[in-house]
Amino acid sequence: MVQWTLPPARSSSRAPPVASAVMVARRRLALAALASLAHLLNAESDFVMVDVPATSKRCVGEEFPDDSLGKWSFVVMGSEKHKADPTKSSKVRVTVKNPRKKLMWSESLDFTEKTFSFTTKVPGLHKACVENHHSKPQRVSIAVDQGWGVRDYDGVSDSVFGPVEKQLDDSEHMLKDIAAEMDAAIERESDLRDASESGRDRVELFGVISMGVLFATACWQIIYLRSFFRSKKLL
Repeated sequence: MVQWTLPPARSSSRAPPVASAVMVARRRLALAALASLAHLLNAESDFVMVDVPATSKRCVGEEFPDDSLGKWSFVVMGSEKHKADPTKSSKVRVTVKNPRKKLMWSESLDFTEKTFSFTTKVPGLHKACVENHHSKPQRVSIAVDQGWGVRDYDGVSDSVFGPVEKQLDDSEHMLKDIAAEMDAAIERESDLRDASESGRDRVELFGVISMGVLFATACWQIIYLRSFFRSKKLL
């Protein structure tokens, strides 16, 4: 009878360090991927060029959810001669109003960038209106950012937040903004459903009342015609 013998088991004393190194490498790759994704998403913003005719006004709007960070950026696009003196007045003024048409910010623009950062108190459409008081048309560059991408770390020391920690913190706030947007969408869907059900109930009530009026009118016509024919001795 042939007997098979198994080779002696190797010592696994070196396995934990290898596994630990693999886990650390995977964690670093995951953090780097999240940081890259957050950096790409953070670079996104809405940008538009608005041509404002002489002595007229143009407005643009942006939807903001409740308790959200927002930032408007404005700059008048001047010619080469304006670059020598960028602070020269362009006779252009911008105003920002909330959905309730309450003034939030008003500023005269020149050929340098002007920014306005805020936190929304009223959800809805926020409008920025550009008024041109010049005798010539003016072109204004308008950029708008909202949500987690507006947060600024310039005033925070690098010892508090490293590059990866900043990106992870941005990712956390981005997820919170997405969750808030989903909650707002669910709330709007609930409001629309309630309005639809209320409208349906009103239509049903109107149909019942209409049928009742038609039935009462038909009965009255029958009674009236019967009495008329009897008065004429036709029945």
